[in-house]
Order: sequence, then structure tokens, then C-alpha cells
Amino acid sequence: MHGAGCHRGPSLSRPPPPSVSFPPPPPVPFVVAEDDRSELSMRVLRAARFGLLRSLGPAAPPRHLHNRVREHQKLFQEDNGLPVHLKGGAMDSALYHFTTLVCSVGTCYSLWSLAQASRPKKN
Repeated sequence: MHGAGCHRGPSLSRPPPPSVSFPPPPPVPFVVAEDDRSELSMRVLRAARFGLLRSLGPAAPPRHLHNRVREHQKLFQEDNGLPVHLKGGAMDSALYHFTTLVCSVGTCYSLWSLAQASRPKKN
């Protein structure tokens, strides 16, 4: 029988995994011998890939866009009696009415199809 202070064996704690760090890519030489061209092309491709990944990553903000958060905050927090989905202007209103129309037509068509399916077929 096991007592209250019984030792159950060795501890199962594991050491933390070693941290992985990658060395920076080696510099590309300016003078290249004929036999080093394949190695150079691989270095260039590797550097281009890392540069592309860095420029497309979430940490790289688009440089050509103007930050309009403050303007939009003022627009959407203004108390003008409009619901939030219509405060964007005429385009929001057009999209809202188009969506309402599509939903209405789809509902009517589905009810009509259900009524047609519920009728017995004529032989």
C-alpha cells in the first residue's frame, strides 16, 4: 500500500530546449571567380528570399499609405443618428441596399421553390 508521503519515482521534468539562432548570411564578394558563381548565385537567391520575406511580413507597414485612423474615428464616433454601417457615406448605403435586395430576392425564390416542390407532380 502507498502511504501519503510515498515517493513515486524520478522527476519527469525536462530541461528547456536549446534556443536556435541562425547566423547572419555571409557577405557577397565583389570579385567572383568562375568556380564560385554557383555559390554566389545561391547566396544572392538566399539574400533575395530573406529580403522579400522581410518586406512582405506583417512588421513592414506600407509606405505609400497615409494613416487615417484619427479621421475615421471622428467620422464613426460622430452622433448624427445614423447606424454605424451607414456612416461611411453613399457607398455604404448602396452596398447596404444591394445586400438587402439580394437577401429579399433569395428568400422569395427559396419560398417559391419550396412551394413548387411541395405540390404533387402531374402525370
